[in-house]
Amino acid sequence: MNIQTIQFSKEKNKEFVVALKHRVNQYFKEKGISKQGNFSMVFKSICMVAILLVPYFLMMFGVVTNLWLSYIIWAIMGLGVGGIGMSVMHDANHGAYSNNKTINRIIGRFIDLVGGNATNWKIQHNLLHHTYTNVHGLDQDINAGAILRLSPEQKLRKFHKYQHIYAWFLYGLMTMPWMTVKDFFQMNEFRKKNLNKGRSRKFWQEYSLMVAIKIFYYSYMLVLPILILPFAWWQVLLGFIFMHYVTGAVLATTFQLAHVMPATTFPLNIKDNAMEENWVVHQLETTTDFARNNWLISWYIGGLNFQVEHHLFPNICHVHYKKISAIVEQTAKEYGIVYNNIPSMAKALIEHGKILKSLGQKDFAF
Repeated sequence: MNIQTIQFSKEKNKEFVVALKHRVNQYFKEKGISKQGNFSMVFKSICMVAILLVPYFLMMFGVVTNLWLSYIIWAIMGLGVGGIGMSVMHDANHGAYSNNKTINRIIGRFIDLVGGNATNWKIQHNLLHHTYTNVHGLDQDINAGAILRLSPEQKLRKFHKYQHIYAWFLYGLMTMPWMTVKDFFQMNEFRKKNLNKGRSRKFWQEYSLMVAIKIFYYSYMLVLPILILPFAWWQVLLGFIFMHYVTGAVLATTFQLAHVMPATTFPLNIKDNAMEENWVVHQLETTTDFARNNWLISWYIGGLNFQVEHHLFPNICHVHYKKISAIVEQTAKEYGIVYNNIPSMAKALIEHGKILKSLGQKDFAF
């Protein structure tokens, strides 16, 4: 499927799209507030960075010397990495953190400091995932390789009938490829597909920068702890892996609950690269909110439980999602457009397990 030639309908449900955009824009105009971040966003950013770095320095400066306690520290750091990814760099790389492009670019690079790569992330997430949500072959977020079947168009294998059991354990491995080989392969893949077109740096410059930052990351997060901490090298390595496992479990679960659900759709049999719906309705059909009244979850995962609002308005900071969600839901109801919302985290987890089981069977039930 050629990404350059795929077209969404421009006329279907046009009135709904115009009304929705107008009402959301009017909300910010009447309140006299910016669509970007505010003091609460800055405070949260400080908290997320602190969740990562305070435990790190407690170990590095010898405050924590017990091996088992150190693993708790690594786990907390894993939560910090996840928090930085979902609540800090995510908004910045969407241009939603600040009105200042330089600030967005700097904050967006925080992903590099926790093992990822901002350039690759923008292409995979902003371009592919946000445009072609749940479209097999384009949305890489539903491509976990052969081990998991997250799309009805993916080849069914015998072991998939057990994926509703083992998937939860595999989710923790999500960031492992990123911090090792995925970014290198991905950058080459995006270059071949001409998806990095328009970038300010040349390919070799971006590639060299990525290598340098990876070296820095491994130096401060793994090599220095091995040299300084009073543990064997393999015990430190286990802690480092445990940190990433916690991060992966948090990130993967959050994003899967937003898109791989019984209520969401997977566009099938796309003919002549033409999508039946317009882009806005496509996002509503392939996305779901969950646990919107749980303030702690909302705070920690950067409002990504308001995934519908995020996909419709990625340039709006997540601190505003709860307020505009009522506007989106009401407008969708008026125009007879689907709006997916699961009231609790527990219910969302159960529903995700159901579709994993269904996707693992020959007759896809949803």
